[in-house]
Amino acid sequence: MNHTEIYIERKLELEASIKKLESKLASMPKETLVCYKHKIGDKKYPQFYKQVMKNGHPQRQYLSHKNIAEAKLLARKLYYSQQIADMKNELSCINYYIKNRVVTDPSALLSLGSPYRKLLVNNDPVPANWEYLPYNKSTDHPEHLTVPAPKGEFVRSKSESNIAQILYSHGIPYRYEEIHDIYGYPMATDFTVMNPKTGQIILWEHFGRCDDPGYQSTVDFKMYRYIRDGYLPGVNFITTYEDNKHPLDFVLVEEIIKKFFL
Repeated sequence: MNHTEIYIERKLELEASIKKLESKLASMPKETLVCYKHKIGDKKYPQFYKQVMKNGHPQRQYLSHKNIAEAKLLARKLYYSQQIADMKNELSCINYYIKNRVVTDPSALLSLGSPYRKLLVNNDPVPANWEYLPYNKSTDHPEHLTVPAPKGEFVRSKSESNIAQILYSHGIPYRYEEIHDIYGYPMATDFTVMNPKTGQIILWEHFGRCDDPGYQSTVDFKMYRYIRDGYLPGVNFITTYEDNKHPLDFVLVEEIIKKFFL
């Protein structure tokens, strides 16, 4: 998923949220809430009024403590209105970006098949076609490999496919589900990634079912062994997480890739 696709997805989210909030506003009172500071002695105290425009002029009515329910409703209306204004501003910026963004990928010059690579990378540490050379790949549950990835392979989830797509778009070589000996246990790591500039190998695990109680033991099992084997998240090991309420943030994935590999 490239940046334009990310913003298109965000555009659809904003449009849906705006529509939902505008529907809520439609059922609310026509009045708006205003606040003025009333000075008593050396202190100022907020006083709330409901306001309506008549013949171009504001008319206000004081809301006392007896009208607290009405004040709360109008405050909620104000909050929704400001949310909508902010979302519409963001939507306007996104529409401008989508319309005017011209995508180029300078990192393609560093890709393994680029004729410019040897001119840009001194002492190239990456063996030719490293990612395509035979390796010890997991054969567990091949029936779950249903989502296409950019190199003609199949992976186990849409999020893994998108991680692969972003790596591939930056010309970063990777292997999917290569088996490593992790603290004495054979482990099929989601992505084994080679830094195209240094040749450093970084392992990447994506934990995609964090809201499944039965999945926690898998996370604990893997993390215990990775850390005991010297793989530290954020240092030489990448971990990403998601559940149904918190899907993988692909802007974050881009930032991770830039930090470790570009």
